[in-house]
Amino acid sequence: MNRSVLIVTPYFAPQSHAAVFRAHKLAKYLPRFGWKPYVLTVDTNYLYNEDPGLLEELPPEVEIHRARYIEPTLRGLRMALGGKDRRFVTLKGRIRENCGLDPGNMGQGSAVQRFYQWLLRRYVAVPDRHRTWLGPAVRAGQTLIAQHRIPLVYTSCLPYTCNCIGLSLQRSGIKWVADFRDPAGYAARMTSSEGRVALRQKAIVRETLERADAVTVLAPSYALVFEDMFPHVGRRKTHFIPTGLDQELLEPHDSSPVRPWPFLLFAGEYLPEYDSSFFGVFAEALRTPYVRDSQVRLLVVGHEILNRARLAPLLRKLGIENIAEFVDHQPQRELYRIIRAAKACLLVPGETVHWWTSFAKLVDFIALRKPVIALVPDPSVARSALTATRLGVFLDGDRGSRLRTLVDFLAGQMQLPPPDQAECERYTARRQAEAFAQLFEHLVDEQAQSRPSSWQV
Repeated sequence: MNRSVLIVTPYFAPQSHAAVFRAHKLAKYLPRFGWKPYVLTVDTNYLYNEDPGLLEELPPEVEIHRARYIEPTLRGLRMALGGKDRRFVTLKGRIRENCGLDPGNMGQGSAVQRFYQWLLRRYVAVPDRHRTWLGPAVRAGQTLIAQHRIPLVYTSCLPYTCNCIGLSLQRSGIKWVADFRDPAGYAARMTSSEGRVALRQKAIVRETLERADAVTVLAPSYALVFEDMFPHVGRRKTHFIPTGLDQELLEPHDSSPVRPWPFLLFAGEYLPEYDSSFFGVFAEALRTPYVRDSQVRLLVVGHEILNRARLAPLLRKLGIENIAEFVDHQPQRELYRIIRAAKACLLVPGETVHWWTSFAKLVDFIALRKPVIALVPDPSVARSALTATRLGVFLDGDRGSRLRTLVDFLAGQMQLPPPDQAECERYTARRQAEAFAQLFEHLVDEQAQSRPSSWQV
């Protein structure tokens, strides 16, 4: 059996953001289970931070191939025609000085540019902004499949374009595993505001569920979402495989303090749709003697430019800006050290949003057995995971109830049960790669006469 797999994703090292790590950890650990990964990704990273160390982590068995990608924006066209480098990593310093400016839309304020953005949303970037990568990626993928006799392709969605690539490459006679990091076609933030484009995106999801040989999902709720969207389509092909923390990057406990004061950690990007009510409760808790005397502070680690633009005005209004520190993206190794040192981590989108996801950083919190102060929907995937692992400190009820819970925790008056070690262990990169390897082997086994039915990882 030829144990090789083509991993198709536009988000890969050295890019450093939440969408990278599921495919990155898969590629890193698959060789330990006898699989050789060929990664097909973009040749230009327009929007995100980079960490060269991510490339250094990969074993020599991982081959990375990059297909031409021109961002379908004025910036992308100018760069393709020999203009100045206007990638985020190049302009980051200037963007930071003008905090709040969207790095993906720099200089697009004129009437002509706004009209171009309208054309982009409605006609050019269909089904998404990676449309221009489709042709080059399909051609590169077909070449790699033929040269190395690759029997299987794994695609990572979003973007929808990845599923289009998988649909095309499957016609080469190979098996296709369609991975969903989000319930594509469902939530507003993952679907175009243009009705015609949204219909096209949902059609791609339906065709994926119908044609993929297996569908893998980051959270178990996605299977329920897809069942609601498209009853009986692809139901028996869906497998829940959690993303995992990379245990090899864990340093022995370092005696040097991360910060000279206790802190609550918010890790990731603070999204515009989040409910800000946690910070009001936190500000009120800081006025109580026990919490004030504890000198607890807030550490925000992630996209510094966006986080500062979205959170600093709120903290200033609440009078607690001086107890917050904003830090840009950190390498995984350093982020793990910060999580370990935190008094607790925060998962506070609010009680009405994102019920369907486990959140990227929640995986790290769980695997490191860190208490999580959570203001999340009930029910939700995040609540279920934190309940199963016994790591959740839930801020439920009215404002008074939330305040009492938070004060009790910060003042050390709350007795937490020990974490469920077996449940926490599920959220590791090795377990993630092992589950995918088992699924891949099941699909390409020459003796298998039928597709997997109810088999679950």
